[in-house]
Amino acid sequence: MLLIRSFLPPFLITLFVSTFLFFLVEIVITYLDDFLGKGISFWVLFQLFSYAFLGIMPKCIPLAILLASIMTLGNLAENYELAAMKSSGLSLFRIFYPLVILMIILAFLTFAFNNFLLPKLMLESQSLLFDIRQTKPSVSIKEKVFYNQIENVSIRVEKKYPDGHSLKGILIYDHSYGTGNNVQLYADSGYMFTSSDTNYLVIKLFNGSRYENIQNENIYRTFPLSIMHFKEMEINIDLTGFKLKRTDKELFKQNHEMMNVWQIAEEIDSINKNIHLHHQSIYDQLKRYFFSQQFITNNKCVSIDSAVKKLSPPEKQLFNEMKLNHWRSINAFLESEILSIDAQKSRLAEYQVAWHERLVVSLACIILFFVGAPLGSIIRKGGLGLPVVVATLFFILYMILTDTLRSMALGLLLPPYVAMWLPLFVFLLIGIFLTYKAANDSVLFDLNWYIEKIKSLFAKPFDSKSANS
Repeated sequence: MLLIRSFLPPFLITLFVSTFLFFLVEIVITYLDDFLGKGISFWVLFQLFSYAFLGIMPKCIPLAILLASIMTLGNLAENYELAAMKSSGLSLFRIFYPLVILMIILAFLTFAFNNFLLPKLMLESQSLLFDIRQTKPSVSIKEKVFYNQIENVSIRVEKKYPDGHSLKGILIYDHSYGTGNNVQLYADSGYMFTSSDTNYLVIKLFNGSRYENIQNENIYRTFPLSIMHFKEMEINIDLTGFKLKRTDKELFKQNHEMMNVWQIAEEIDSINKNIHLHHQSIYDQLKRYFFSQQFITNNKCVSIDSAVKKLSPPEKQLFNEMKLNHWRSINAFLESEILSIDAQKSRLAEYQVAWHERLVVSLACIILFFVGAPLGSIIRKGGLGLPVVVATLFFILYMILTDTLRSMALGLLLPPYVAMWLPLFVFLLIGIFLTYKAANDSVLFDLNWYIEKIKSLFAKPFDSKSANS
């Protein structure tokens, strides 16, 4: 229990901090321009950020385990508590035992989270993020600039007062009829505000005129100009296009991020069947038009070559033209099928990578513990200094290796199972090596040991020369 009590606080703190940093980079900074100026309510942003934060957390669990294990074991080694445990007869594996059980539990919880909760969180966050990005910016009318973001309306104001509502020198072009600026409104001053349900922008105009060129819809002939002067007029402009509209979530469910491992496996089977059908179609076409050198006429099999020899020169020319057109048709068919197969293979690689990734992230919790725990006992440093640096370097190496091989798998350069499991295998070997060194009280990271070895290496030749003299 001592190890677990020592492990949990740095683990939880590191998990929160690393998730928050990834959240800032992947969500806030990346999509900041999509949030600004759209009048998104606090509740909608809170929902989006909550879904995104929880969705990022599973990928940060291995980093938190790596750092917390280095800090925990490093602190125990620095305070000689680890040495006391070993001197009492406990082996390193027996000391690690409670934390190993905890890592197995965390691995199962991570898998359950990734398989059951993460698809729902990704569905909510991605659909909400898509809707926010599609939402128009809120109305922002500036002085002496035509504002054209409202459909069928163009507005220009000479002056906008500090209260944000009072206007002077208002010009409005109405394009609702689709025939240009046939309706124009001019006003000396005005006042604008949104309706109580925020569906309309209400503009009250004072001391102005309305001009309209009335057209006959059938012959498009312009009639005399209609002019109306007014002291006060109120117009309502529809703003429903500026409000957040929720898209049907069913449209996003075909993405592998919104599926569990069983749904991904079903999709993989479906894609493999489609690839097989394309291959079968190519084989059938080749067998029908290329492998057969005979055709049936009058219930007899006749060789194509013998039939062509019996044709007259004009018939042979017509036959050659038909054959050329046929070759072109077959070539177009084969190109289309090959493109379809390539697209299906790329999609298959994405789903296979996603399937393996669900398992790899869970097992990384255990393997990275066997990297961090012996590493902490070897460097014998706790706190936030050297352990943070070492953990960050190892995790960056893990992320670079994982992302590089994932890109190769998605580019069809490596089988997905090789690309996804190879980084874990590399770190498994590192963990075995570090655990062996820690179990034998290695001085792998003791700088003084290396300095003494170098000194002794250079001192031996001088000692031998002095002995000979």
